[in-house]
Amino acid sequence: MKYFKYLIFILMTGSLLVAQHDPMGSMSIEYGPHDIIGTGRSSTEQHFVSIEYYEQVVQPVESAHFAARNGDYTKAIGLFGESLKRDSTYVFAHNGMGNAYLKLGDLARAEYYFRKALRFGGTYAFPYNNLANLYMLQNKRSEALPLLMTALNLDPNSAYVYYNVGNYYLHEGNNVVAQSYYIKALKLDKDLCDARYNLALTYGRQNRPSMAVSEYEKTVKTCPGHEKAVLNLAAHYLQNRQTDKALILYRQALQVNPKSDIYLAMGHALYNQNYYKDAIQAYREAIALDSTNIKAKYFLALSYYEQDMLYSTHEILKQILEQDPDHDEAKELQSKIGL
Repeated sequence: MKYFKYLIFILMTGSLLVAQHDPMGSMSIEYGPHDIIGTGRSSTEQHFVSIEYYEQVVQPVESAHFAARNGDYTKAIGLFGESLKRDSTYVFAHNGMGNAYLKLGDLARAEYYFRKALRFGGTYAFPYNNLANLYMLQNKRSEALPLLMTALNLDPNSAYVYYNVGNYYLHEGNNVVAQSYYIKALKLDKDLCDARYNLALTYGRQNRPSMAVSEYEKTVKTCPGHEKAVLNLAAHYLQNRQTDKALILYRQALQVNPKSDIYLAMGHALYNQNYYKDAIQAYREAIALDSTNIKAKYFLALSYYEQDMLYSTHEILKQILEQDPDHDEAKELQSKIGL
């Protein structure tokens, strides 16, 4: 059992900043949706439109947004296209099309439609913001910032735009400036959990751990299923031997947002408290949610091994090595059991 506990100890030691590379937490920057500033509503600059225009242009976009929110991006693209056949200048259809292609990973088409939205909706903030967000995802940060500042000029009361400017500066390593933008975003929308999570990152990177923990706690209070905040806050609790608080946090999060990596982290905490059966069940749940989670499979195999369940160990190791034939730890464990 010492071998297993040693591995878990390595995963859980160090500052919160170290957590970014292990399953106990993720310190990556959180990005919000591109469909911002109420653009899910298919509004128009006109106060009144004809019934025909509404049915042929506006209504398909509203239906497309509903489809996109349910993950049916192909259907959404078809509906946005129907709207654009009737009005090729309708900015909300172009913007929605860009969002849908972005979700499908077609960045070239996403950029094309965001630029179309920019062309026909140059007085709106969201096309500038969305194109900037796309550039940020492509690491074209120098092209993103001017677009974000234009978006701020057009809509100085947008929490999302302040949040995205904060993301730009956080990526640049300017934590103090990033922090100021996140604080502005949260003044406009205190429930913008991704902004609060990233604010916590800025405090962590400035070696202000108590401030970071405070923001993580606020994040999970508002958004109890925020995976990254849950993992990082739980890592802090575990590092400070507050295991009960970490386990409560995991279970609350899993009620609203069952995620493989949360089950994985909870499995580690349970195993270190000698709740072996519960730990094994947590690893199984992690795998049930994500069959590609090779870390969960490895720790499940290791748990079986420590409990002398050698046949079960062998079966899980076979799955791991089918996924990754070069998984050194799995090969080493396989050689130990000799099956």
